[in-house]
Amino acid sequence: MMGKDVSVRIPAAGSRKGENGRVLIVAGSRKYHGAAVFCILGARRFADLVYFMPGERDGKLLFSVAGVPEAIVVDGYPDADCVLAGPGLGDAPLRLGGLKRKYKKIVLDGDALSKVRKGGLEGCVITPHEGEFRRLFGIDGSPEHVRAMAEKWKCVILKKGKEDVVSDGKRIEVVKGGNAGLTKGGTGDVLAGLLCALFAKNGAMDAAVAAARAGKRAGELLFRERGYAYCASDVAERLPEAMGWR
Repeated sequence: MMGKDVSVRIPAAGSRKGENGRVLIVAGSRKYHGAAVFCILGARRFADLVYFMPGERDGKLLFSVAGVPEAIVVDGYPDADCVLAGPGLGDAPLRLGGLKRKYKKIVLDGDALSKVRKGGLEGCVITPHEGEFRRLFGIDGSPEHVRAMAEKWKCVILKKGKEDVVSDGKRIEVVKGGNAGLTKGGTGDVLAGLLCALFAKNGAMDAAVAAARAGKRAGELLFRERGYAYCASDVAERLPEAMGWR
């Protein structure tokens, strides 16, 4: 079913810290520092608490994340409503089994998609671009193929592209908009962070559609001001407006 409206929960008056979402981001490595930062930037305005677990214990990575004061660096598994795993992991291991035993809501992005077996996708939200979708499933990412793979592997798929395609195996949502400025490195990490924050307190399909729409909308808002001359951190800054939260 195309074009179905979605809604996401907003903080209730009188709510307390932690009640509007606690997320854990497992990302980054010696090779890739920025991915973790972009994920945190995407999540920090929409979740009460943002925990960060580095993929590798690397000084430069931790220094980069230290520039975002909302990030709470952890060694073990904290109480969290949703986990994002994969961006910038590089060669670092992904311990998906441990995450799935601890957490019910998991978003897999970036390098996680080259480490996970298809059977491990069950119950997760995944965010491949076209090339990752082809490598993972061996077929192109047409809307019907996205729906079929979501149904077969019991997951929700947000396939990123000029038009994002989101499916839970039943519904299909095609999200149009945006512009070529969104090809900048790090915009996918920002999107993954936002999706994780929204998934913390919403259903997987609604969170994925809302995140895709907000990412496209943020690019459109920036294009009016700067043309294509914007970057991933700019996208993160415009997400509240794109979400209609201000």
